[in-house]
Amino acid sequence: HRQAIDRLAPQLEVEAVAEDGTIEAVSVKNAKGFVVGVQWHPEYWVHSDAPSRKIFEAFGDAVRRRRSGE
Repeated sequence: HRQAIDRLAPQLEVEAVAEDGTIEAVSVKNAKGFVVGVQWHPEYWVHSDAPSRKIFEAFGDAVRRRRSGE
């Protein structure tokens, strides 16, 4: 990585960590909507990587909920 999280803000929660300890994914605690940050390109791996696929599924679910007014 060229960039990495040095200090995690209190409202962020670690969701994934690389073998070297680098934070790979975060979410916002008590977020009102879909909020996630990742240090990779899940769109490249959606068909071959379960975590990337789960991100896309969660995003799609969030879009459908918002569209339906939930």
